[in-house]
Amino acid sequence: MTIKKPEKKESILIDSHYRKITFCSWIPQKPICQLVIIHGYSEHIRRYDIVSEEMASQGIAVHLMDLPGHGHSEGPRGHIDHFQEYLDSVDWFIQNNPNFLKKMPSFLFGHSMGGLISTHYCLQNKTVNGFKGLIISAPLFGFDPIEIIPLRIVSKILERYDNNRTYPKSMNPKILTRDPAKWDAYYQDPFRLHRISPNLFQFLLDYSHSVHRLSHELSIPLLVFKTEADRVVSPHAIQRFFNKAGSDDKKMVVFTKPMHEIINEKEKDTMIKLLINWIIERL
Repeated sequence: MTIKKPEKKESILIDSHYRKITFCSWIPQKPICQLVIIHGYSEHIRRYDIVSEEMASQGIAVHLMDLPGHGHSEGPRGHIDHFQEYLDSVDWFIQNNPNFLKKMPSFLFGHSMGGLISTHYCLQNKTVNGFKGLIISAPLFGFDPIEIIPLRIVSKILERYDNNRTYPKSMNPKILTRDPAKWDAYYQDPFRLHRISPNLFQFLLDYSHSVHRLSHELSIPLLVFKTEADRVVSPHAIQRFFNKAGSDDKKMVVFTKPMHEIINEKEKDTMIKLLINWIIERL
């Protein structure tokens, strides 16, 4: 018997700011639940095709959107007027995605900046949309102290002139993944961001600080993936958040060798398997 592959549905929605927002959904033949994935800064939804198809093959429908100013979505590249726009975009996407399975159990997943957005979203919407669990991968709950120094200096200088003007934010792909095959692909990807505005950078600092202050208010089941080798975000900050998180049902998976993008590392199969099992256990 041939198992039918999950169907990938791609389209565009117009948000409340009249921007074209690109999204896609992976729909299994017989879905058992669904997962909303929020990508990180500089990323886009096509980077999650492999994990999305794998999860959909296990009966988990997956929904993704390019955040404003990212990927194929419209909006200023590397800039946002208010960080709350990202959180509002998540809510808007859930409400307006025609492929969303309204009566299915739902989970939320966020990587890096997407983890910061997803966590704040759950803190703001404790009973809205009925998410049964929050999964965060290398969430941006604090920057690596060394990597942040040049960003702080440049941002402080430029914010005196124009908070909205972006400046180059180069990132060595070798601190994202150990896989050499992905290094060239990083630079050749035309939809990755390589710029950031002082405004967005300051929002990342502010919201990464406030998530610790509010951590005790989180009540949703929580699964955290972190790696001790991360040089983009602070593993210590992630641990501090986890320790204070108010969720009664919480679990942390710690890797030692992967870099920041765990899901693009050799350990991705282990991560995906743990993620799927954790979701299924909470249905």
